[in-house]
Amino acid sequence: MPKISLPKLPKLKTVAPQSKLPKFRITPVSGVVTGEVLDQYMVDQAQVIVAKEGGRGKYIVIEPSLTEEEEEVYSLIMESLYYSLRPVAEITDPMKYIEQYIWSTAEELGILNEVQKAFPKYRYFIARDAIGYGKVNVPMSDPNIEEVSCEGYGRPVAVMHRRFSGFDWMDTDITFNSEDELRLFVQRLTQRIGKSVTTAHPAIDLVDSEGNRIAVTFSNEVSLPGSSFDVRRFLPDPLTITNMLDQGVLTPLMGAYYWLLIENRAFILVTGVMGSGKTTLVNVFGSLIPPSMKIVTVEETPELRLPQTHWQRFKTRPGEGEFSIDLFDLVKHSLRYMPNYIIVGEVRGEEANTLIQAAGVGTGAITTFHADSPEAALVRLRAPPMNIAEGGISLISNILTITRLKSESGFAIRRVVRDAEIVPPENHPVDVFTYDIRNDSYFPNDARALVKSSYRLQALKPRLGLSEDEIAEELEKRANFLVGLLKDKKFAYSDVAPALMGYYAGESK
Repeated sequence: MPKISLPKLPKLKTVAPQSKLPKFRITPVSGVVTGEVLDQYMVDQAQVIVAKEGGRGKYIVIEPSLTEEEEEVYSLIMESLYYSLRPVAEITDPMKYIEQYIWSTAEELGILNEVQKAFPKYRYFIARDAIGYGKVNVPMSDPNIEEVSCEGYGRPVAVMHRRFSGFDWMDTDITFNSEDELRLFVQRLTQRIGKSVTTAHPAIDLVDSEGNRIAVTFSNEVSLPGSSFDVRRFLPDPLTITNMLDQGVLTPLMGAYYWLLIENRAFILVTGVMGSGKTTLVNVFGSLIPPSMKIVTVEETPELRLPQTHWQRFKTRPGEGEFSIDLFDLVKHSLRYMPNYIIVGEVRGEEANTLIQAAGVGTGAITTFHADSPEAALVRLRAPPMNIAEGGISLISNILTITRLKSESGFAIRRVVRDAEIVPPENHPVDVFTYDIRNDSYFPNDARALVKSSYRLQALKPRLGLSEDEIAEELEKRANFLVGLLKDKKFAYSDVAPALMGYYAGESK
């Protein structure tokens, strides 16, 4: 065994462990692989296996195994570190801090040789339990996971997988074995954000420093059989227009159509039910806005991520009375910034009128809206509390509906099933793209036919000084550019965003 150089650290006032407390014991997650293996990859030192069995997806985690001696060493280190670690919030580099103190503690406890034999394992599990998410740390660290949920103890933790979304929720091999264990985890989850969940306040919603949206319940006050949690993860690399094309959510011609409308400050409502992909689509549309434009986003929970430089982000502040700042306040305030575009996370109240007023003076707008069809969206817009007048309705250019469907193979797929233009003066929704669920295809698929049938594209002719044929050629050019991104496999946001900016700079072929 080569001799290693220990970091020079100040002497610790550690407390020599007198007993192996249960909370310092560990049982690595190690599931049994059954069914057809679809994919496998590593998350840190843990292996993840995605399998299919009985038509359902499974997310199996296999963490490094520990011998009985290694479990004892881990317990000794964790108990000692428990009394000597400073709060993580005070540490600039928690991982480096933990590595140094593993060695220092091992030296003081006289177990240096034992730690040397399996240091990577100790580093993994101590980081998992000291600064991570314990037994759910793997799905919480996996960039492929969109959501992590647990409905109660004794039930498998479930995940939504980004690349296997067709399975909907996938069971994992991770289970909280008792209400006490799950309750302690829920408490720790909220304490990481500086909040607390108690019997007095047994249900709370939070957003952590990473942007994850967290909902928890405590004990059996409002949920049965006991505590529960759901974490909608903020993904640092959002889905792109290329992902939408690859997954069949849009066609290249549809992408080009929205792109041209957005460039000319359209007002687009993205409708759908919860979990249908509305926010993802809004983020994709936002990335198509020309880089010379100024964008303001208003959200209750910051989820959008845009490549533009001149992007002002606003978020609401919950509170009582005058201390509360809601969507209406921020949409109204955003007009002072002279934006070219306002993007609102979700419109559902009086802020809709302010957004309509902004559109009336030439500001583009994109927002999500809970409705299952353009007709249902118009009913809600015209009714209290929004009470949008017909003149305001006519300013909306498009209402599109995205939803989750079951394909012939039984998998869930996301599709834009309706795209209706609002045609004044009647303000009726007129479908511009129609979706054929049997063939999983869209019509029209020809740029010239699209221009002829589209009221909004016809309205652009005098504004752009272009003929029908020239607008069709522009649509084809943009569609081909998007197809090129797909052929070049440019899916990552870090690749697509610069390519879009390059298009505006005249760098595209």
